[in-house]
Amino acid sequence: MTVTAGRLSQGAALFLFAASVLTAQDAAAVKSQQAKQLMSAGRFAEAIPIYQDLVKAMPANQGLRLNLGIAQHMAGKDGDAVATLGALADPRAVAMCGVSYMRLGNAEKAAEYLERAVRAMPNDMELARMLAEAGLVAGRPQAVAVAFRTVVKLQPEVPRGWLELGRSYEALAEEAYAKLDAQAQGSPYWLALVAETRMKQQQLRGALALYREALVKLNRRDWHERIAEIYEKSDHKDWAALERKNAPLAGACAKPTAECHFQAKRYLAAAESAATKTADSEYWRSKAYNELAREAFARLSKFPDSAEWHEFLASLYRNQGKHAEAVVEWRIALEKRPDDVQLAKELSTSLLATKDFVPAEMNLRGLLSQSPEDAELLWLLGDALAGQQKNEEAIEPLEKAVKVAAQVLPVRASLARALMALNRAQEAVLHLEAALPIDRDGSLHFQLSRALQSTGNTERVAALLKKSQELRKAIDDAEQTGEITPPK
Repeated sequence: MTVTAGRLSQGAALFLFAASVLTAQDAAAVKSQQAKQLMSAGRFAEAIPIYQDLVKAMPANQGLRLNLGIAQHMAGKDGDAVATLGALADPRAVAMCGVSYMRLGNAEKAAEYLERAVRAMPNDMELARMLAEAGLVAGRPQAVAVAFRTVVKLQPEVPRGWLELGRSYEALAEEAYAKLDAQAQGSPYWLALVAETRMKQQQLRGALALYREALVKLNRRDWHERIAEIYEKSDHKDWAALERKNAPLAGACAKPTAECHFQAKRYLAAAESAATKTADSEYWRSKAYNELAREAFARLSKFPDSAEWHEFLASLYRNQGKHAEAVVEWRIALEKRPDDVQLAKELSTSLLATKDFVPAEMNLRGLLSQSPEDAELLWLLGDALAGQQKNEEAIEPLEKAVKVAAQVLPVRASLARALMALNRAQEAVLHLEAALPIDRDGSLHFQLSRALQSTGNTERVAALLKKSQELRKAIDDAEQTGEITPPK
């Protein structure tokens, strides 16, 4: 009898335990249903504490964490949302985390998460657009490229996507070159990339000298081929044939390196395959991204009557120093998109380059009436006035621009030049000192030497003049280096 009673007691205990478990599960289910109803009704803030209780009770349940993060995100609790969603792998969580970071003003983190989300959900156009915005704000061309690859895949008939994709690839090519320049200036790969740029600028003598210098350090067939092209452009076909004859044979591709991908015209693979950041990998990355940009712009050319095509042509002419042609193209683009402020800015910049200061001033004053605190517009207006010798009038917008954007060194340089024109050397010194890092032709070093001399501070004058001459000579050498000589 005692044993039987004991067994009955054990059974009753198990029954009561099971009942309590069922009761807890039922309570959680009721709470979960209540939270879902609140979410469906758009009452996200009220759902948050319920999901918090559920997550606390069942911390391993990733679905509940996702729902909590969604509620926080939808309620505008972005700081809480990124803390909850940031640790989850679900693409929806990653996407919302990126959007919340964007709303918090952290474009860098937003781009990081949104890029992951777009790679996981490559058919979401709205997500791609958000990534493009975050990437542009954060200055992350890789993220922008991912975004616009999605855009052109989903909407290949829209020219804007091809323009922005090409621009993002150009930015990535520049980024790769900057890394090469920082880590291996003077290396054969650096010399060859600079030589390639000189060729595009039709500086054939300088390009030939640089390729020759690169070949002394590393004998590559493709660089001999570039030299042969220089000979052909300068009407020396016999020299071109001899250069090709004497070039070594190209090596076989034993494994899928960045170079092998490039030679096979797999440009995206070439750009993204190199895991290390060596001089040769940055060289191929830069070349591959330039080819990808060329392909994107070739697709853009299929829309010759679009504002984007004329915008591209204007940028191309400007980069070639053909500013009058650029003005024509900016104006055509503006006719097609008359409310585009950026196009109007670009037109003003090209007008300044052609020294059409009066129309530039009129254009800029119209833009400033809509955005009176825009530092770039104030700076350009100051330059337009200074170009008309209205230096006294130019000071006000330039000082406003410096106040808003003191870190933008070209603005400081413009203000310094206007002050020097008014013989206000003492005031100009501070801005000239700040702007020296952007001096490419020696003019700012020369102006600073004059400013210091006029204020009686002659200690640095000789050194500044020497640096000015060195910078000027470097430009002259780049433009005039060497002669077109036959193969050795």
